[in-house]
Amino acid sequence: MSAIRLGRGALVAALLWSSACRQREEVPVAQKQTEASAHVAPSAPQAQTGTPADVPSAPQAQTATPATGAPSAPQGPPGTPAPSAPAPTAASVERGRYLAQNVLGCVACHSERDFTRYGGPLQGTPLAGACYGEEWGLPVRICAPNLTSDPEHGLGRWTDAELLRALREGRGRDGRVLFPWMPYPALRALSDDDTRALVAYLRTVPPVPRGVPRTELPADVAADIQDLAEPLTGPVAPPGDDAVERGRYLATVAQCAFCHTGGNPPAPFAGNRPAHTPLGKEWVPDLTPKGRTLRGLDEDAFVARFTAFRDLAPAPGRKGKVNKLAMPWVSFSGMHEEDLRAVYRYLRTLP
Repeated sequence: MSAIRLGRGALVAALLWSSACRQREEVPVAQKQTEASAHVAPSAPQAQTGTPADVPSAPQAQTATPATGAPSAPQGPPGTPAPSAPAPTAASVERGRYLAQNVLGCVACHSERDFTRYGGPLQGTPLAGACYGEEWGLPVRICAPNLTSDPEHGLGRWTDAELLRALREGRGRDGRVLFPWMPYPALRALSDDDTRALVAYLRTVPPVPRGVPRTELPADVAADIQDLAEPLTGPVAPPGDDAVERGRYLATVAQCAFCHTGGNPPAPFAGNRPAHTPLGKEWVPDLTPKGRTLRGLDEDAFVARFTAFRDLAPAPGRKGKVNKLAMPWVSFSGMHEEDLRAVYRYLRTLP
């Protein structure tokens, strides 16, 4: 890929057709943003800030580190900090744990998994980092950094503001634009409360002194993604009580459309395309009401399809067969039933 310049269309196509399924898309945020959300009050006392050389440049798998020394993007000007927020509660930390483990894919991506087994169960220490390469259809090796509280290899020296910016605005600690396999375009819709909860939970993850290689991008690819990181212009409110609105919120931050986009031209949730996995290609279904998958599922059956993976037997995978590796079913199986029902009701409203 470094032999030719990767244009925007080729970059998006490479991301779209990988089983990582991370494609840039504009995410609807129902609420008007009126203040600088990048400066949401920290959810916990901030750790001491280290230099960019002390820790990885981003808290997610998609750190864009140009292999040929392309300059990193400058950091934006500081804004007026918001008043201090109260210390996180046990309920907030639990909400963050739920989001990281069962909704946002943090644990599924940033943990080593046994892809020789059906469903790709976790192995090793959760959130201690992992790498993905050509076996997933990726153009380069992408490494998901250590997200534990370790100060040397993890997030121990990151401030809350730095984490907030990386999660929703796509810039690492040193100002670099993150590779869009990190789903910051979707996480822009993550509410301020949920983002604080996620950060509060990450602060509680025990430190694991495990280094993970940085993602190295060719300079031309790094140049092509520079305008993907955008600052938020105001606060992001949570969804309302309406089930469909909540389902749209969950489907957005869980990045459903990233994987289930397909067709020509690509359309969100249209699916019907292959996805690479270490044991062969798996089919990504159409999630619209006219698609075969949703058309044949009522709400209870949709919920049951997810919860069936809660008691998944550790069966060996078989090359060339459907091994349920492209989608992190084990993680999503832990979603609350009311959340799964909300997602179903939202999908039923799609054209």
